[in-house]
Amino acid sequence: MAEAYAVRVREVIVPRPRYRYAGWVQVETDQGRAFRLPMPGTVAQWLRPGEAYRLRLDDPQAITFDNYRLEGRAPVWPLWRTETTLERTSPLHARPLYAYTVLAREAQYEHDYAAIVDLEQYHYASDEALLARWFCETCRVYRDANARPRCPRCGQPMRFHDLKSATRASRFLVLELTRRAPYEPRFVAYVRLDPPLPLMHRRLPDGTVQRDIRARVFPPEWFAHPFHPQPGGPERDWWQAQGQALAQARSPVARLARVVVHPDYRADGLGQLAVRMAVQWMQARRVPDMREPKAALETVAMMARYNPFLEKVGFRYLWDTASGRPVLYFPLNDEAQQAIEGFLRADPVARQHGGRLYRPRYRAGEPLAGPVRLVGVSKAYTNRLDLEALSPRVRALLEAFGVRQRVIQKTVLREVHLAVEPGQVVAVLGASGSGKTSLLRLLYAAGQPDPPPLYRPDTGEVRAPANVRAQALLPGEIEPDFGALPLAEVLFRLLGDEAVAVELLNAVGISDAVLYRAPYGELSTGQKARAQLAYALAQRPNLLLVDEFAASLDPRTALRVARRLAHLARQQRLALVVVLHRPELLPALEPDAVYMVGYGTFFRADALPERGFFVREPYASHIVQGRKTWEIRKHPTRVRGRVGVLNRGRVLGTVHLRAVHGPFTAEELAAHYDKHLAPLAALRAYAGGKPLYAWELSDPYAYPEPKPFRRKPGQQLWVRLEPTDAAEEPGAGAEKGDATASAGP
Repeated sequence: MAEAYAVRVREVIVPRPRYRYAGWVQVETDQGRAFRLPMPGTVAQWLRPGEAYRLRLDDPQAITFDNYRLEGRAPVWPLWRTETTLERTSPLHARPLYAYTVLAREAQYEHDYAAIVDLEQYHYASDEALLARWFCETCRVYRDANARPRCPRCGQPMRFHDLKSATRASRFLVLELTRRAPYEPRFVAYVRLDPPLPLMHRRLPDGTVQRDIRARVFPPEWFAHPFHPQPGGPERDWWQAQGQALAQARSPVARLARVVVHPDYRADGLGQLAVRMAVQWMQARRVPDMREPKAALETVAMMARYNPFLEKVGFRYLWDTASGRPVLYFPLNDEAQQAIEGFLRADPVARQHGGRLYRPRYRAGEPLAGPVRLVGVSKAYTNRLDLEALSPRVRALLEAFGVRQRVIQKTVLREVHLAVEPGQVVAVLGASGSGKTSLLRLLYAAGQPDPPPLYRPDTGEVRAPANVRAQALLPGEIEPDFGALPLAEVLFRLLGDEAVAVELLNAVGISDAVLYRAPYGELSTGQKARAQLAYALAQRPNLLLVDEFAASLDPRTALRVARRLAHLARQQRLALVVVLHRPELLPALEPDAVYMVGYGTFFRADALPERGFFVREPYASHIVQGRKTWEIRKHPTRVRGRVGVLNRGRVLGTVHLRAVHGPFTAEELAAHYDKHLAPLAALRAYAGGKPLYAWELSDPYAYPEPKPFRRKPGQQLWVRLEPTDAAEEPGAGAEKGDATASAGP
């Protein structure tokens, strides 16, 4: 049965080598009853002997990490944690695309700190090459490394001691993905909170330095008791000096010392989420010192000049330090808010920037002056195969299969009509070899006076406005040449602005500063695909053509990149045509138009066709998914071309009605079950002794979300589909002989 006590701290035990994740606090009631409470030293060290607390024990006889609660000015134990969901939505209509389920909690275990070390390697401003110190409990030796090393003496795995850049006052919050794919990491971010800097000066634009600038803005007592270890002789080592500083430190301001997000998850809102979680943690637990209610959060971050995520959370830029580093503040109460706003109004320099540091600089090319059009365009390829250049044995091998000489002719585009409007996002779907890349070639040649034969249509014409500035990414054909220079240097030379170079790298999902200095050849395949997008954007096109950008990306990364690319295109009024073979990316792109290419066929897949016909389930779904290629009816039809597949007030998708075969008996149709999927008994019942006809269907397309329409009373099989979803008058559009046709088997 749970018991509650008023206790005072008697002793704090913090083992120096393992203080981050091991320690104890000895407390005692006024009646002399003592309890030993296990608690990480990074928390326990802030408690002082003689301080009063409230203790609640679930089992006084067996105290563990999990069965007690300790509260003072703020809750101390158990450590703060909360689970939240970050939903990512489509760029236009805020439809959910995917979500991160994240557990944010204060670091407690040794493996938490091992994960922090791993993430710290991706930090923008890490000063050390080797970031962490490890120790061997057996041999009592220490070693610096970025991953858990083995002891150089005994060979056993070493234990984590500390991050070399941290102080004893540092507190850490880790973010875990609690629902993740097998290929996703467990830890995606961490935040480090420290006491505020002991002293801060301001540098003005003219080089003048204002000393102790914070005292001119905030109440001076906020910074009167800083964490400021004083160096001394041999008897005052690092550990002792910091321990004494811990006893004195307290402030209503905390400092955001680190926000580190796994590089594959940056620019997707997880950095902002990490800061918001840190703010909640700080307010609930008064971290790092657990003594003063927090009024503001300060940060000094050079990267804030190149990345806006802190300002997106609500930080306000106030000044530069004497060394030229930006300082931003996040107010947590009215007093801090009024102090910040008052400074921004009264200070001459602050009035000019208004609390804003980051401003996007990238500008694509001037938007297209009109659409780029393909008018009646056809394209075919002829390949001649012969065996003349082959070795005798290979020639004999091919001749054994009947291959001697062959002319292969293939039409990939036939009578294509397409208009790409300024600022429009267009997706093109189709199988490999179906003509998608040929379509991009023709668009890329728009505006070129004499494109090579591969980029010219056989018939028809390509029309483009005079200001067209096309840029294409066609793997193995049109690709950037990065050379041996680092990514950031290549983009800087194209753009003349290092901030825009970072902006573009962030936009395509390369947000790791370590990769900014990496040559193209050192990148992974997926990173190379994203770097190519940044290079193409750096050309400042107004028409961007991208072939299979997501081919080398995992599903979640592909969604993130598609979402960002579509957002940037719309923001810049950049016409974007993306070729895909993965329709699951369409919700992230949310294209203005979707086209299907299929070996000579070309049609607008997302627009409602002129008319549609009713089909029962499950056959309607079978049709749009391509499993059913014959629709069995009692009557033929004169309708040809693309039609909608309707069921229960929804258009499930479209299909090409190519021909009508028959008449057939039910028994004759039974031999073609793989085409219509109807059992013989159903065919016989539907026929009622009369002949049946097979409507031949091809090129199905299922809408990602069925489109509703209104069916008016009296309508028959065929319904005219309008953009307004309004159905035609009763009976209109029904062909002779179809008026009594049922939905078919």
